[in-house]
Amino acid sequence: SLHDALPICNLLSLSFKRIFLSLLYKVFPFNLLFNSRVFMTSGEIREQFLEFFRKKDHRIVPSSPVVPYDDPTLLFANAGMNQFKDVFLGSGTREYKRAADTQKCIRVSGKHNDLEEVGYDTYHHTFFEMLGNWSFGDYYKKEAISWAWELLTEVWKLPKERLWATVYKNDDEALELWKSVTDIKHSHILKFGEKDNFWEMGETGPCGPCSEIHINLSTDYDNPKFVNAGVPECIEIWNLVFI
Repeated sequence: SLHDALPICNLLSLSFKRIFLSLLYKVFPFNLLFNSRVFMTSGEIREQFLEFFRKKDHRIVPSSPVVPYDDPTLLFANAGMNQFKDVFLGSGTREYKRAADTQKCIRVSGKHNDLEEVGYDTYHHTFFEMLGNWSFGDYYKKEAISWAWELLTEVWKLPKERLWATVYKNDDEALELWKSVTDIKHSHILKFGEKDNFWEMGETGPCGPCSEIHINLSTDYDNPKFVNAGVPECIEIWNLVFI
């Protein structure tokens, strides 16, 4: 079970922070947030993300192939963690402790299958890029939360009043870090259970509580009812996974 897998993650000291920002649109709709005509292309978002983490001493690594050549358990790469799976399982290592990448993903089968969701909303896709920064036994929750907030609010200038953070229901450490290392409005930090804030790739293996960042694009952006409600007005833009 996924709970049985947790001690394995702790034993291997896989302090894995998977933080991703999916490139959901050809251009990011900053004009909706600022009432301006300023747009960022997906290429600009990608480059600024990688440059941000390059300055935080991360090794920039290329996307792994969409069809994994050394993993018979996957038909297609469906997450940024796929190419680091051996590290999480303790069967492989890397010469670096920090990494950042942009992974091409296809989600048309298996547990993470978005095929049936495409066309019903504006944010599910079967082929997309997933940006991620990773730590292998180096930094953990404090830096992951702080840097995510820094990139979103100081570099990309997303309005803080529209951002919401969610944490796993018993992850009080992450809750307090959101309050202490960022200036997010405290009422914009919410707790959720396994369905929304516990990350797992499969029934067994690496897993852990996660903390997500959501942005509310509606006029009612101070209302918690939109978070994790499956509505296009409020979508998840970043997920921090703690293993």
